[in-house]
Amino acid sequence: MELMTSYLIPFLTVIILLLTRIYFVLPKHIKVLNKTKRTKPCKTCIVLGSGGHTAEMLQLIKSLDPERYTPRSYIVANTDKLSEEKAIEYEQSLIKGSFDIYKIPRARKVGQSMSSVPWTMLLALLTCTKVLIQSWPDLILCNGPGSCIPICMLAYIPRVVGIKKIEIIYIESFARVDTLSLSGKLLYPFVDRFLVQWPELSQRLNKAEYFGILV
Repeated sequence: MELMTSYLIPFLTVIILLLTRIYFVLPKHIKVLNKTKRTKPCKTCIVLGSGGHTAEMLQLIKSLDPERYTPRSYIVANTDKLSEEKAIEYEQSLIKGSFDIYKIPRARKVGQSMSSVPWTMLLALLTCTKVLIQSWPDLILCNGPGSCIPICMLAYIPRVVGIKKIEIIYIESFARVDTLSLSGKLLYPFVDRFLVQWPELSQRLNKAEYFGILV
């Protein structure tokens, strides 16, 4: 019993300290009114989903200055050839800044047995970790695909340990008028800015920012 106690107390102490640290680095739940302008290029990570998510995100980033938000790293699922092609097509139209495309495995595929999910999820996390280290972004942009969740969660590690604060901006899908998507609900407490495209959500959520329809 004494041996167990001797291990339990340090373990609980570490857990309490970790949770306290996470609490203090969480973004404040207020709408952002003023942001200090950045003077250096911003290394930007753009998470593309599939279908509508990719179309909306590519429309959103057209408003970004390609010489200011560079280099750009696109993250796509390794089975999503269309999103990869659309990203390359968009970059070829810019001819400004630089970009890379990183492919990650899906944590769970349609029809996949639940018994194999832990292994594919572990593979996805390891790949996302490698991608995050290679791209080492200043900013992550995402709009709801499930693949953005491990990327955003892993981005919190350097923030928690005090190495680097990677800003996370989440843009909720145009299709979400009254309720948040599952990804939105999970990431709401953690992202630095949470943008919505309908006033109803902005009125209900203290942290949500509404600037009209963005896509």
